[in-house]
Amino acid sequence: MPIQTYTIYTGDKYNGQISDASTPRVIGSVVAAQDTGFGIAMALDGTIDANGGSLFGLSVRELNHEATNKPSDGATHYPAGQTVSVLREGYINLEVTVGTAVAGDAVRFAADGTVDMTAGTASTNVFWMEAGSVGDVVRSRIDIIAP
Repeated sequence: MPIQTYTIYTGDKYNGQISDASTPRVIGSVVAAQDTGFGIAMALDGTIDANGGSLFGLSVRELNHEATNKPSDGATHYPAGQTVSVLREGYINLEVTVGTAVAGDAVRFAADGTVDMTAGTASTNVFWMEAGSVGDVVRSRIDIIAP
């Protein structure tokens, strides 16, 4: 009998994916004001939040989204007007798009809500749990900070 190898959705880490299913977490939702990717800094009003300080949450990757491109290349997103699952507290994987992640450092976000460790604005409630460089998907943690 031949051995079959399956490689769909079997990667180690994906941007915006909950990184530890066994720990407590708080997930809320917002309505997307514009098309939004996964692992993006989100504000309570559904816009992308790149102002730094205490973030409302991070958009969570879910597998129940229609493909962005047809035929599918695996890319998906939250379309404007759709409800976005937002991690308020817990562990999440984030892709380092610019700069280097250092365990314990605050995550910095660019104007488009992605990680930018060189010129982005520092958050006060999202921190790296591991080290990584550009292109790496790294475990991070967000905590709720009361206003």
